Amino acid sequence: MEGKEKKVSDLLQKETTRRGFLRGTAVATGSAVALATIGSLAGKSAYAQAKPPEAPKKDLMKYLFAERQNCTGCRACEYACSVFHTGVVRPSVARVHVMKYKDVIDVPVICWHCDDHPCIEACPTTPKAIQADPKHNGIILNENICLGAKCMKCQEACPAHYVRANPDTGKPLFCDMCGGDPECVKACLAQSCNPQGPCLMANKLGFGVNMAYRAVTPEQAGADLLDLTFYPNVTGKRVTPAKTAKSRKARR
Repeated sequence: MEGKEKKVSDLLQKETTRRGFLRGTAVATGSAVALATIGSLAGKSAYAQAKPPEAPKKDLMKYLFAERQNCTGCRACEYACSVFHTGVVRPSVARVHVMKYKDVIDVPVICWHCDDHPCIEACPTTPKAIQADPKHNGIILNENICLGAKCMKCQEACPAHYVRANPDTGKPLFCDMCGGDPECVKACLAQSCNPQGPCLMANKLGFGVNMAYRAVTPEQAGADLLDLTFYPNVTGKRVTPAKTAKSRKARR
């Protein structure tokens, strides 16, 4: 009997030890899983907190400027503007256009975003159909109020000789600065080359837009640029087309 009791006792002890081992293993495994889960969550939390730094906000451009002597007549500005506003390449509805002076000189014609806004002052409607956006200084037209071809007082008042009518609606076309990131400037930069550089630029600060700068109309700019244009004749002498034309008229 004692031998049998001893065997039973030994078996119970072994079973107890086995159960303890399994229980310990299960606890250890559960702890490892819990630690792994906590570590994973902590990692995700840390990743969520360590967001990549936001890109600095780009300054909104409020003025356009033209280095007219740099214009090559590529008309990338017209294409970019019309695509941005209408979705198609259509220069006739672009808010910027290139004038061909005397069939020789290309002159970019842009809105000067004058500080005193003569176009807005000339608008006869109440409220005004034309407004300047305070954020980016772009000129915004309310077509529901605008009188269009019946009026065009804005076109008459524009010192830049910039305003022209939309061929479809008869309403004036204005530069809205593309919300402060002008597409014409980006297109001009992409098409420009060194050392010449782009002819269109933008800035958040303007200069002289009420006085000296806007005193030069596109026609006057074209005439000035034509005077600077020359080509060598058969003798190698510099010949200016504008001056040559004047001398021909004088001889007549």
